Amino acid sequence: SSQNRCRFTESILNFFRANKEMDGIDIDWEYPCSSVAGIDASFEDKHNYTLLLKDIREGLNKLGTEFKKYYFLTIAAGAGKYFTENTEPYLFVKYIDFVNVMTYDMRGSFTKITGHHTNLFSQNGDLKGPSVQKAVDIFNASGIPLNKIVIGAAFYGRAWTGVKNENNGLNQKATSYGTKTYSYSILVKEFINKNGFKRYWDETAKAPYLFNGNTFISYDDDESISCKVKYAKLRKLAGLMFWEYSLDNTHTLLNSVFTSFHNELTGSLEKD
Repeated sequence: SSQNRCRFTESILNFFRANKEMDGIDIDWEYPCSSVAGIDASFEDKHNYTLLLKDIREGLNKLGTEFKKYYFLTIAAGAGKYFTENTEPYLFVKYIDFVNVMTYDMRGSFTKITGHHTNLFSQNGDLKGPSVQKAVDIFNASGIPLNKIVIGAAFYGRAWTGVKNENNGLNQKATSYGTKTYSYSILVKEFINKNGFKRYWDETAKAPYLFNGNTFISYDDDESISCKVKYAKLRKLAGLMFWEYSLDNTHTLLNSVFTSFHNELTGSLEKD
């Protein structure tokens, strides 16, 4: 409702007034118009989402004038048409600075067929499945310019068990859904080329995976993240984000993000 949007916006502004170091806010309303997550939903969510962002943007602009500072407004969005079709990207795009497209968990919770959950391109053997590239194209076609799209990397893996021992476990039936997750810290310590697990690389998808004959694990590593950074640079995207920092106490993945962007930018400047 208009009243609740006003209350919510004012709560944000009051928090920023009390915490002047804040730079902005990211809105994570993942399932407008859908009760799939067990929350209340209605068709009115579609336009109310736009109105919410409008109210927050106007509030932040007023606060910015007061404190002589620009505040960012961003959103986190699921990597599929279910999000763009249940919102109005072509209308709300003017209110936001960029979209954090959650290009992870693209497989797992809803399927007993193994596959990559954060792959850059369509995976070998499932060219119609989800990918970072497809998500970027979906959001771009819905009205979000490429320079307002941020893609996501995963600092964790998703696992399927009871996997058929064929094709190194890729695209195989499992007895479980891919709901089990492991932090990258745990993957390095216990799984990557350890305890019977072997790392494989899907050149088509630009994604790594682990298999031990029974358990299949999809994850991101420094090689796949480097590929994502190159893709972001090639498509002139806004950048790359990740979920989430505490899941990699080796700091390998964050370092890969930084190094890859630095190398890409340095290379571009040298060419120019």
